[in-house]
Formats: sequence, C-alpha cells, structure tokens
Amino acid sequence: MTPPEETGGRLSEKRFRAVGWLMQRITGLGLVLFLGLHFWLQHMPNGFLATAEEYNLMLQQREMLTQGGQNPTGAWTAKEALPGEHVITYSKVVERLRSPLWKVIDISLLLLALSHGMQGLSRVLGDIIIRARLRRTFVGLGWAVAALLAWQGIRVIMIAGMNTG
Repeated sequence: MTPPEETGGRLSEKRFRAVGWLMQRITGLGLVLFLGLHFWLQHMPNGFLATAEEYNLMLQQREMLTQGGQNPTGAWTAKEALPGEHVITYSKVVERLRSPLWKVIDISLLLLALSHGMQGLSRVLGDIIIRARLRRTFVGLGWAVAALLAWQGIRVIMIAGMNTG
C-alpha cells in the first residue's frame, strides 16, 4: 500500500521541508535582484535623488523656519551637501512612490525579505526546538508577526505619495 504523502494527500514532513528549502533559495535570489535594483535607485544619480543644490536650499528654508536654527545642546544638525553629491530626501521618496511601478517594486522587496527571513527562522526553530507542537507554535507566531509587518509595510507604501501636491 502506498503512503498517503506519496498519493497526493497531505505533504509529508520531508516534502514540506524540501519546499521550504526551495522557497528559501527562490526568495534569496529575488532579494539579490531587488536589492541590486534598490541600491542602484537609492545611491546612484538617476533623478530619484535630490541634488546638492536642492538639498542645501531645503536646509536654508528649514533654518529660516526655525529662526536661525537654534537647537538644544547635543541635538543633531544636518550638514550641507557637497557639490555634485546626491541626497535621499523624503520629498524625492514620495515623488518616486507616486508611481505604481515603484510601489510594486518596494512591496515585492518587502515580501521577499519577510518570506526569506521567516523561512530562515523556521529552519533555525526546527533545529533547536525538539517538541513538534512547541516548534509549530513558535513558527506560527513568527509567521503571524511577519503577516502584521507585511500588512503595515504595504499600507505605508500604498499611502505614500497620496494627498501631496
């Protein structure tokens, strides 16, 4: 008689772990690709970063609004950008996130990172927690936290850029 896991019934533990192993590799590859895209967008002069002139103008406007830039002792103060330097600013991030394409890219990066991290955590918990019920409880809690983080992250990405001039 053929075991149920080989006849299309419930996945066996071995098959389940093999699928997890494969997903870990797929999400890892996706992360490498999306992180490369992310770093290129965030750190190369490509129109999505503020120029030194734009940034320094923003600093001057902020200083005028705060009456001379009086900060309490020890408070962090922004430094002017060097000529030719490109800076990540909130307004440039919002401008980029007005595009649905960038929202999809950022959401994909978020989901890949959370999935990859949870696959790894599941593997670690599988190695250190011997009791199956306790292991499933902790892995389930981890996935619940990951789902909450995904929901919050997607919500933030989706509303970024809305209601701005």
